[in-house]
Amino acid sequence: MLKRQFACGLLLLMGPCLALAKEFPVQARFFLGSTGVDPQNVNQTIEPLGLKKMETHNQIGLEVTYPIVNFLEVGLRYSKKFASSDEKDTDLMTDYSAKVDQDAVLLLARVPIVKTDIFRADVFAGFGGTNTTFKLTSAGQNGELKKSAAEGWFSTPYTAAGASVGLGYNKIYFFAEGGVETNKVDGFERSGSINGSLSTVDLSGSYFMIGLMIDGIPGSFK
Repeated sequence: MLKRQFACGLLLLMGPCLALAKEFPVQARFFLGSTGVDPQNVNQTIEPLGLKKMETHNQIGLEVTYPIVNFLEVGLRYSKKFASSDEKDTDLMTDYSAKVDQDAVLLLARVPIVKTDIFRADVFAGFGGTNTTFKLTSAGQNGELKKSAAEGWFSTPYTAAGASVGLGYNKIYFFAEGGVETNKVDGFERSGSINGSLSTVDLSGSYFMIGLMIDGIPGSFK
């Protein structure tokens, strides 16, 4: 249901542009970043198995927004998120690890604070959803936890809020962004022999990202 809500919400936000203009400026952001996390249930399971503590959750993705009024821009962000934990003591005879793979979509709104030819600053907030897979391979446990919805829908709520600054010229800007994510997953489908006490993967935390922003790409509705 989350993905359907995203689509409906985006159509509602697009309404003013559809009614008032056929062409409008689009902003695209390509980014990579990292979230500092402390998934206690995960670490309590994997550390006794000889794996390192999981402390970061990385992401790479694309965001597209457009203005509906001078002080508000709305759009969508897609992120591919991933985290991993390897063996504390590397052994060439084994390949033990814990890995998180996550697809996240965020419906967001940005409020520009400063917008000049060379400098940009804004704040934003968004709501979305994720599909998540956790895989564990070790001498004692081997299995998978999965939380996803069928046909490309998103199964778990996900939120983010923060601020960004950009520096550049002629529509191209390098930007940095910081914020906080709420990203907690439970209710997994289980397979294999993962300890039953591991039922939640909490990837919430503060994040930082950098990337390339292209502002003012001509967009249009037909």
